[in-house]
Amino acid sequence: MYVRRCTMILFVGDEPSTLNTDPVLPFKGAACEKRLKEWIEKVRGSKLYVIINRVDEDAAEMMGLAIALKEPIVALGNNASKSLGKIPHFKLPHPSGRNRQINNKAFIEAKLLECKSYIKEKSCSK
Repeated sequence: MYVRRCTMILFVGDEPSTLNTDPVLPFKGAACEKRLKEWIEKVRGSKLYVIINRVDEDAAEMMGLAIALKEPIVALGNNASKSLGKIPHFKLPHPSGRNRQINNKAFIEAKLLECKSYIKEKSCSK
């Protein structure tokens, strides 16, 4: 597989929701799917993105590819962040409605701005 460097963002979740309707598409059908997609649109610019769960069969391969290509990695929540260990990444709050942080709109907007800056900083200069 050939992937051009500087074109991707890797979003890493923890485990699939019991509401997930597609085993291949993380967050598909989950209650937080819409919120996550809105957040991604706010931070990604023109970059493509891939969403995985850390427990996915191809998670290690996708993380290895992102690391090798020096692509930005964004963890979705504490568990995903912990699973990445020392791998450089940005941690967003988990988009789940059970996460009380999402009730603080100013906090979320600040985190999304930080994430957008992180992605821009990690992206290749033209």
